Amino acid sequence: MSSFQDVTKNCSLAKEYVETAKVTIEKMNPDAGKSSCQEMVVEKEETIKEKIDCDEKKSSWPELVGENAETAKATILKERPDLDVVVLPENSPATMDYRFNRVRLWVNEKCQVVQVPVIG
Repeated sequence: MSSFQDVTKNCSLAKEYVETAKVTIEKMNPDAGKSSCQEMVVEKEETIKEKIDCDEKKSSWPELVGENAETAKATILKERPDLDVVVLPENSPATMDYRFNRVRLWVNEKCQVVQVPVIG
């Protein structure tokens, strides 16, 4: 099986898991008001999605908050040489597109990372 097929299979399994979690939560809370049940489903779905990385590679670097931009960039590229790391000043405009090969490093005037770097 190719790497692409592995990733596709893992993503499909992850989606099935999310759907199963939704059904389970709804069955566990039949007496709860619909809005509270929906809120729980959304909360659980977000938690599950955060934990699922379809290609099983690192996708966020919370330990780099506060680090120097160059150190952070080097760390990410060492762990994931397949990614493009872009350094941007905090609060600068950026496109809203999601890219599977990009990590943005948002830095302050001291060149320190101010947000958790994530793929996107």
